[in-house]
Amino acid sequence: MSTTASRDTTTGKSYETVVKELLVEHTNHDVKSQVNVGKKRNGGRHYIDILLNENILLSLKFQRVQGTAEEKVPFEIMKLQHTVDDYNYKSAILVLAGPDAAWKWKDYYLSDEFQNDMKKIYPNVRIISHEQFIEEFVV
Repeated sequence: MSTTASRDTTTGKSYETVVKELLVEHTNHDVKSQVNVGKKRNGGRHYIDILLNENILLSLKFQRVQGTAEEKVPFEIMKLQHTVDDYNYKSAILVLAGPDAAWKWKDYYLSDEFQNDMKKIYPNVRIISHEQFIEEFVV
């Protein structure tokens, strides 16, 4: 038996629950979680964290400690744009959350430089912080 603690992988799901509850309780948006929004281009099913108003894809990336979640951001942007293109969704938003100390790339991902570069290839995907998300969708 190992004496090391197992890695906590529930934080992303917990964050998804918090966001869903905020939207349901404080907005008039139609909110569905863990919706199959089509197939990825590799043939696998694509489940989105939250489908907002039947046409906006919300992908939530919560990072509590430094790790690989942030390394998946560019790939997630690509998958979201493919889903928008392939299934005629209006847009997609990737929300970055968790303590700033847990992120090495968050400031860069939220920077104009990175976002402008991504818009050239993935025009229908936005990247925002949790705070931006609250300001735009809940307040």
